Amino acid sequence: MLRKSPAFTAVAVITLALGIGANTTIFSMVNSFLLRPLPVQDPGQITTLTMMQKAGATNNVFSVPEYRDIRSQTNNIFSDLLAYQFGMDGLSADGKTDRILSNYVSGNFFSILGLKPTLGRLILPSEGEVMGADPVMVISYSFWKTRFGGDADIVGKRVVLDGHPVTIVGVGPKNFDGISWFLKCQAYLPLGMAFIDGYPLDFMSNRKLQMVFLYGRLRPNVSLTEAQATLDVVGQRLAQQYPDAYKNESLRIFPELRARPAPDPNNTMVVLSGLFLGLATLVLLLACVNVANILLVRATVRAREMAIRAALGAARSRIVRQLVTESVVLALAGGAAGILLGLWGSTYLSSMNIHFDIPMRFDFSFDWRIFGFALALALATGLVVGLIPALRASRQDLATVLHEAGRGIVGGRHRLRDVLVIAQVGGSLMLLIIAMLFTRSLGKAQQADLGFERNGVINFTMDPTEVGYQEEQGRTFYKSLLERVRAIPGVESATTAAATPMGYIGGNDLVDVDGYQPPAGEAKTPVVYNVVSSDYLPTLRLSLLRGRTIDDRDIQTSPYVALINEAMRKKFWPDADPIGRYFKIGSDPQHSIQVVGVVKDAHVQTFTGTINPYFYLPFAQHYSGNSLQSLQVRTPVAPASMIPQIEQVIESLAPGMPVFDVQTMTEALNTLNGLLRFQIAAGIAAAMGLLGLILAVVGVYGVISYSANQRTHEIGIRMAIGAEPLDILKMIFRQGLFIVCLGLLVGTAGAFASARVLKGFLVVSATDPVTYLLVATGLTLVALFACYIPARRATRIDPMMALREE
Repeated sequence: MLRKSPAFTAVAVITLALGIGANTTIFSMVNSFLLRPLPVQDPGQITTLTMMQKAGATNNVFSVPEYRDIRSQTNNIFSDLLAYQFGMDGLSADGKTDRILSNYVSGNFFSILGLKPTLGRLILPSEGEVMGADPVMVISYSFWKTRFGGDADIVGKRVVLDGHPVTIVGVGPKNFDGISWFLKCQAYLPLGMAFIDGYPLDFMSNRKLQMVFLYGRLRPNVSLTEAQATLDVVGQRLAQQYPDAYKNESLRIFPELRARPAPDPNNTMVVLSGLFLGLATLVLLLACVNVANILLVRATVRAREMAIRAALGAARSRIVRQLVTESVVLALAGGAAGILLGLWGSTYLSSMNIHFDIPMRFDFSFDWRIFGFALALALATGLVVGLIPALRASRQDLATVLHEAGRGIVGGRHRLRDVLVIAQVGGSLMLLIIAMLFTRSLGKAQQADLGFERNGVINFTMDPTEVGYQEEQGRTFYKSLLERVRAIPGVESATTAAATPMGYIGGNDLVDVDGYQPPAGEAKTPVVYNVVSSDYLPTLRLSLLRGRTIDDRDIQTSPYVALINEAMRKKFWPDADPIGRYFKIGSDPQHSIQVVGVVKDAHVQTFTGTINPYFYLPFAQHYSGNSLQSLQVRTPVAPASMIPQIEQVIESLAPGMPVFDVQTMTEALNTLNGLLRFQIAAGIAAAMGLLGLILAVVGVYGVISYSANQRTHEIGIRMAIGAEPLDILKMIFRQGLFIVCLGLLVGTAGAFASARVLKGFLVVSATDPVTYLLVATGLTLVALFACYIPARRATRIDPMMALREE
């Protein structure tokens, strides 16, 4: 039967393919982010640890002494516990220097994960216990292929990492790029070699230097509940031993899959993934409604055929089975086409050239979960779209159907199709409102007052340790760099900073404020800070509210000073002038830092949300040789002409030093913390909204067109007794407008209901009236245009022909 109606089959298959393809594409992203396990042995046993505060905040890093304490006390639940941290290093080999992402790992890293080398060996359990004792490195399989061309003699090769010689002892397993869900690790070194990346020399022994992530492998048959009970006891012991360090904190365990991107009970990644999967599901439901309406029409056309089958003895169940089978075949064909669309969509997403500060991996490739999802979706769709028309067709009164010979249609079926299209219009309105909210949020974020001036600033990031510079060499380099760059014609001001807005965070540390008593139950939380040189405020045009700025008087030997933002002032000195007050930071408790100025709050970490306490430290007093620094230059000159001049200065001062993230500040804001998430969200939501709009318009057109055809006899009578074409036009439009208005009510209610989920991801209000009004008006106009075509066709009916045919 499907072969006999190629047009009907093609429309149904294409409609379902759009819905299933959209779902498959979105699911490939969800699968990559949240469902695909690590490529390690028994990945379900891998867990991660965090410190949870009573207020709900989490601290995901630990000190090496804490790692050793926890590891020694959890042998009953973990077969072993590993520690690791990231590093950005300069690797020099064969006359070329590359900036790579490294993991500094405990010696048991690879053995816990159950991994085998492709070549050579991996890090040994005995390595990494003593700072600087094991200058060896394992490179990833992908880095071996891309950087060294798959050289079979790579094992034993000596390379230079941040100026320190190390030996490549092995190549990691294929398809393994580290245990972070989105970072692409290129090299692994023992934890004791972290000094290469500038880690403090007491990194392995200082309990206050919380810098490593902890992952453990649960023993077989140990549940998360049992593991958590043990960790509660361990946490209590630590709190008794170190009461100041662990006040109001507890150890928490998370399965690795639930710790993406970080272990947090309020993980927004799950919510956001669910939101977009929900949008795609809504598109599929709209497609199902369209196909169900088509099948209802087909059932009406085939009513006489089914009646004859029943009259000849066909059981009702057999008729239902045949019709459902046809719809399932349709859905499977749509599913196959949808998988092809999804494959194209996921391939496109994987190949997108998105700029990030560090190597990232986005692998949305298909696996058995995606194929299983698409197959299940197709089967479910076939049942959903076919069952109702099949049941209605099997319940027909044989005598009536045979007498009518397929003419006309009973009102109940009219009502069912109308209800389906009302739901379709409502769903389309929801999709369009959500798409518009994300689009307006993107537009508002692009124009938002962030508290600093983004235009006219060029950013250059570099790390002198990547060419082996020690602290004093780094200080000399940056001093000379600023002098030379400030002398270039067209440069208004220049500064260096450890943090870039929406990019590198600089640092975070616990603060101990003189005279501040935290409220009962409040644990100490790290405060984010930036290390900047003079001219930072004028370069970014940050407003100084009181006091003075950081300038050339703030040198290594002068009293330590800081600028704080308004949020920090309100938290620690709500009723006092902070100028002249003191605080200390956990990593440098011997120095008291005096507040010398208060800076206006600025969005430097995210575009949305509350601005948190933040402070600025002078470069001369806090540069330790291990910190990344960005050169930021304010100039009215076009970047294309200024960038080469500055790069020449850098090359002349430090030949071979990698310079990266060379871009304007406006471009630099397109990061995951910045505009990128709004761009991705707006793009996905807009695509879903467009599909929903197309399906809704097709649905409205189909119902109105079919209704007009069924009323040909009625229209002929009306025109025969004097009705004007305009009267017929109004009659058809009234039906369409009634459906659209009810759909708008349903969609508005649905959009309001989803506002609570959306508000955390938007810059505009989730109930923004302008958005609702614009979308509702636009959808109404488009839907009425869809009504106009069949309405106009109805006005051209010849009354005599209509009456004669009936």
